[in-house]
Amino acid sequence: MKTNLQRVFLQKAACILLASFSVANINAQNATASTPMGIGKDCNTTKDSFRVLRYNPSTNQLASISTCKPVLGGGSPSGPSFSSGAGSVAYNPANQNVYYIATTTGNNSFVYNWRPDTCHITSSPKQVYSQYYPTQFVVGLDFNPTVANEGYQLEFTGSTAPYNTFLRKVNFSTSYFGPSEPITFSAGKKIYVQNGDIIFTPAADLYVAFNNKIFKIDYSTYGTGAVNGTYIDTLNFGAGGYNLTGIAYVAKGTFIGSLQNSSSSACKFVEIDISSGSAVITPVTLPLNNFTATDMATMISGLGVAKKVSGLTSLGSNNWRVTYDVKVRNYGNALLQNVQVKDSVAKVFGSVFTSASVAAVGSLPPGLTINPLYNGNTNCNIFVGGAASLLRASPSDSATVRVTVVLSNPDINATYNNTALGSAECKLFPSITVSDSSNNSGALRADLNNNGVPDESNEDVPTPLKINGWSVLPITLSDFNGSWTKDKSMLSWVLTNSAEQVDVVVQRSTDAVHFEDIGTRQSKAQTSGRYTWEDVPQIAGVYYYRVKIGTAEAEVIYSDIVKIITEIKAFTDFTVAPNPFTSSVHFSFTMNYNDLVSYRLYDNSMRLVKSGKYFCKTGENNLSIDNLENVPAGIYLLQATTNGKTFSIRLMKR
Repeated sequence: MKTNLQRVFLQKAACILLASFSVANINAQNATASTPMGIGKDCNTTKDSFRVLRYNPSTNQLASISTCKPVLGGGSPSGPSFSSGAGSVAYNPANQNVYYIATTTGNNSFVYNWRPDTCHITSSPKQVYSQYYPTQFVVGLDFNPTVANEGYQLEFTGSTAPYNTFLRKVNFSTSYFGPSEPITFSAGKKIYVQNGDIIFTPAADLYVAFNNKIFKIDYSTYGTGAVNGTYIDTLNFGAGGYNLTGIAYVAKGTFIGSLQNSSSSACKFVEIDISSGSAVITPVTLPLNNFTATDMATMISGLGVAKKVSGLTSLGSNNWRVTYDVKVRNYGNALLQNVQVKDSVAKVFGSVFTSASVAAVGSLPPGLTINPLYNGNTNCNIFVGGAASLLRASPSDSATVRVTVVLSNPDINATYNNTALGSAECKLFPSITVSDSSNNSGALRADLNNNGVPDESNEDVPTPLKINGWSVLPITLSDFNGSWTKDKSMLSWVLTNSAEQVDVVVQRSTDAVHFEDIGTRQSKAQTSGRYTWEDVPQIAGVYYYRVKIGTAEAEVIYSDIVKIITEIKAFTDFTVAPNPFTSSVHFSFTMNYNDLVSYRLYDNSMRLVKSGKYFCKTGENNLSIDNLENVPAGIYLLQATTNGKTFSIRLMKR
């Protein structure tokens, strides 16, 4: 009985405290929580283990949450046992599992996976691998959080440094292994030491850190035959000859790195902050845990809440109906449970409060259910809550609700400030909790600067309401989204226009900061409906879109930002013959416009053998590379490029 009484008291207390949430309380929140994982060993020992860690950025400390040594093997052929020095580790947001990948002699790869909060430690039976690839070399892979089960890995060729570096797409669920496409690093940087790691952020940015250099990889061009890596900085770890062996993402352009020196006689962790455009290194401590990671992975729990006044209606005799829209979203790559949003509107309005109710705006994610007992007074929980109250991470779930409040005789010249508080816990590790105070946003954006951390000082602003002089905005914008479909960026949004015809300006950016207008879509007055826009970029790459609306009050409203990776089809039906070749190579393709096409033929060490340019016309084109009799036998890479689009194929010379 004591436990139940405590729960009731805390629920009521939360309703009371919410409206008077102070600045100190807001700053103490943790909207994101970083949980690095790693395979490694105790320093100066051979004691292998898999560990889950918790990072505290305020104290620059790591703490161990879970430690185990999985017992792996069995199957036919028999899989290898667990070894931190003979495998790599990755975290898959799609199924919330850790993937341990061991590659044995002859490029035989064995893939194991398990939940990070569990570990198979019994010797009979051993945990058997989930996939076996007898001819594929899989190492240093990480999963894209926005595309289910899609992973990328870094590969090297060459027997001596500097090494040639390649990117390969992998999907274990379909047994897909894409081509190895060369990476061109900016500033002429080379990789001389194959120590390092590859890591995705929850926002799907891809970084690699090798040879104590860190790069951002533009994997949107994968499939064109060429990938670019932007050099950020060289990582200076001071004296001792330390090399980065594993890296995990924290937030806001900050990473945790595991270091070992050349003799493996010492090891340590550091924080790597590249948010300023160059690397700032800070020591990190791991109290009472003498551990080093040979490879790392990232799990981040994150939550953001935004709120706006969506309507104000006079009911006569100084009675009013106010509607608020509240949006909650998963900002990490970990599944969240016990998701809750509390909104104590009774405390905000005091004696003028009459009633409150809540309803969903659109469809809720499958894990969330509206609390039918919500009244904004004695019951402030918007969702039912509990272990089944979920927000998934890949792709990120979000939910929008509408809170309707009825007021009697309010002070029409007073400003009523209202804040909703969201909270959740990591499904795999419930002791890891996150919370966020709502941000006042006409577009319901909790993370204004798109850095993945929605609880910074300018992102926890209460939503104000002053009845006198307040007018309903002529428009309500919601559900802005986009996708790459049939060679076009397809954008759509829902617009409710309650007063007049308005123009919606569609904007595009390549960096999510500087936007340009690319068109205007006109809405109809007094209607509510979905609007669409098509954009056809001429160059493949990553584009960011938003829409802008000017209100009658000269206020500008922006939508959320949508990220779209484009794949421009410059030519199709590409065929090459013969393969293997002896003295010449003939290739044909279909162009969808007149343009210049260049080709390059590389040997297996990426040395240029032949190149040329041709002006090709719309329709079928046939080209030849002749005089190849004296080219040595071996593997070659043919690339043909036009308008930023590249087709590549590997060939064999007899």
